[in-house]
Amino acid sequence: MFSEELRILDRNTVQYMIDEMQDKLDKQEAMIDSQKMQLQKDRHVIQNLEQRIAELEKQLNKS
Repeated sequence: MFSEELRILDRNTVQYMIDEMQDKLDKQEAMIDSQKMQLQKDRHVIQNLEQRIAELEKQLNKS
């Protein structure tokens, strides 16, 4: 009887640890997705700035 209770307790502890790790993993994946989206936005901004710089350089060279 005592060993059965310990077995159940061990199983519950393992399941709790798995659930905690899964929650942590889910949060990390959400953070990565958010960072990927921000990186994509930043790349777009950089591209726009590079285009603007190229346009300004053309105007400077024409003058």
